[in-house]
Amino acid sequence: MYRRNTWGRTLTLDFFILWERLGDIVVLPVTSFKNPLWDSIGEDLWPVIAKSVNALRLARQGRVADTATRDSTLEILLGDNGWVDHRENRILYSFDATKCMFSWGNLSEKLRMGSLDCRDEIVVDLFAGIGYFVLPFLVRAKAKLVYACEWNPHAVEALRRNVQANSVSDRCIILEGDNRTTAPKGVADRVCLGLIPSSESSWATAVGALRSEGGMLHIHGNVVDSEESSWTKYVSESVGETARSQGHCWEVFIEHLERVKWYAPHIRHVVADVRCRHAQK
Repeated sequence: MYRRNTWGRTLTLDFFILWERLGDIVVLPVTSFKNPLWDSIGEDLWPVIAKSVNALRLARQGRVADTATRDSTLEILLGDNGWVDHRENRILYSFDATKCMFSWGNLSEKLRMGSLDCRDEIVVDLFAGIGYFVLPFLVRAKAKLVYACEWNPHAVEALRRNVQANSVSDRCIILEGDNRTTAPKGVADRVCLGLIPSSESSWATAVGALRSEGGMLHIHGNVVDSEESSWTKYVSESVGETARSQGHCWEVFIEHLERVKWYAPHIRHVVADVRCRHAQK
């Protein structure tokens, strides 16, 4: 029996590998079949593996590229291209998996954002990607309007497709380029900063995007588990100082800390919900 996100026996080999399904592509781990011997018989091997896991296409995961746009390095082993349609929580994500990353591990956070009531809110997503959080905000949380900032042209292409495919393009404004220059100012009720390991370079941009009354920042980060308290203190103090430097008299505090997943041993991907509001007199 082969199931998504479970250990499955492949062929008749004496080991197990963990694989994941992305649309009609089965994605093998980055370390799978790396011996050159496998490539030498790949023309015969890959179709057999694909058939054994009931897949039309087969790929091998790659490391996230060490670039500003964090490109995918997924390798197609069987198939003509990397474009895939992937459904998650009744939302369609269409993208080229060889160029754009897709994380299964942050599903809980996408569900959390989608469960919010944003019907009267304007949302700014500073790191929109292919629409990881943009689509939950629009499709599930019913946001009034989302400004989606993204500088990776491959992700922008996918994002344009996805807002059309999910029938929410009329409530989404895509701003291509560096969010520090493209993000709107003074309009947002809520700002999403879904970049890891750190989005600190855009904290000032996020504060500037909020309305004068304040609002909510969702700040993602990778944090050593023993340093969560010091990190949240640093976040609230830094955002507060930035707000004061921009002329705001706000009370800034961490309303909630969401622990999304383990990123590495002792390092968590967390999200700080930072509330900014007029200081009580």
